[in-house]
Amino acid sequence: MKPNSLFVAIKGEQHDSHNFISNAIDNGAKCIIVEKSWFEQNIHNYEEVNFITVNNTTKALGKLANFHRTRFDIDIIAVAGSNGKTTTKELISLVLSSEKKVLKTYKNFNNQIGVPLMLFQLDNNYDYAVIEIGTNEPGEIYLLSEILAPTAGVITNIGKEHLEGFIDLDGVESEETSLFAYLKKSDSVAFLNMDDERLAKYLPLFDNVFTYGQNTNNEFNLNAKIEINKDLTSKLTLNNQLETFEVNLKAKGLNFAYNALPAVAIGLFYKIPIEKIINSLESYEPDTGQSYGRMVVLQKDGITILNDTYNANPSSTALALETLSLTQNNKKIAVLGDMLELGENSIDEHKEILRKAKSIADSILVYGINFNHALALMDDTSNINHYENKEALISYLQKILTSNTSILVKGSRGMQMEQVVEQILK
Repeated sequence: MKPNSLFVAIKGEQHDSHNFISNAIDNGAKCIIVEKSWFEQNIHNYEEVNFITVNNTTKALGKLANFHRTRFDIDIIAVAGSNGKTTTKELISLVLSSEKKVLKTYKNFNNQIGVPLMLFQLDNNYDYAVIEIGTNEPGEIYLLSEILAPTAGVITNIGKEHLEGFIDLDGVESEETSLFAYLKKSDSVAFLNMDDERLAKYLPLFDNVFTYGQNTNNEFNLNAKIEINKDLTSKLTLNNQLETFEVNLKAKGLNFAYNALPAVAIGLFYKIPIEKIINSLESYEPDTGQSYGRMVVLQKDGITILNDTYNANPSSTALALETLSLTQNNKKIAVLGDMLELGENSIDEHKEILRKAKSIADSILVYGINFNHALALMDDTSNINHYENKEALISYLQKILTSNTSILVKGSRGMQMEQVVEQILK
């Protein structure tokens, strides 16, 4: 806290900030937003303190952020979707910042606390804001859209995420496309991924739309052909119905090729010169500062390591396995940790991933309760080994890892599969 600040007492999963109100006052809080139930029980303990009482302090934070947002006449691009939001946000920001000042979501501050915190950074210095919005419960995307009031939006894709809350792909689609409902209501522009069948069908909904996708007939506003090179970098041949140009990405993996398309589309819409779009995307390299990675490709002693340990759901894991299949090494190994938050679909989704992995990898090493249950229900478990702990998995991996091998390591954040990558590198 700084003197004369406003303190908003948020109730979180681990802590209740109402317990820290005395600390906030000691550090100079001028006014405090609290929940009514706390106020009624505790007001007698405080004198000469300014309180604002509300039913829900998290929602109050969102309303304050929306009020601050309305002070600025600025283009705000919302980035939603099942996979690739953070990378897409980074690429869009890189393209737009080649010409203008851009506020972008810090790391993955994309929920009902993170989005308001990003909006509070707005000031007159910024020309654009690129804000990621995420969800793990029904209704969250629309709520965040109302807080953010975006002038444009993109949904990267519809995939199998948080099925514990959304049940199936229909549930995911209903939640994610509530961004489209907001964009339609506010006559804002929608950037539409025509490669995703579930998203493409929304085209008739919009008057204000920019389409992009892989297409050789130049039917979209941005038409793309994607070619993956032997080193897993990609060449994008693009046509905006006026001219054809190429982008050669340094970033390796199919996911970066897909994430680059909306960045090009948004750059074109906001009239960023094509040369600057190309240079921006070709300069991008994924962050390797953390041990967990978003498809970071590493080389060691003739071994290609695909570190995709940041997070996992069935759609992103299937895409990572496709990237593994494109590697040039003779031997392929998939090391997979459980995919979490899949609810009653969990075992079926883990079985499906194991079937896909069997069609690609020579050896499959799995860690986690969900993969263990799935494995018990499979008829053919040849070349799949389950491990109760990472130490045993790593020990076996040391025995089978040789040069001319590609190894994919992936799992949900809670599985901390980056520990396997760290041991391989040691």
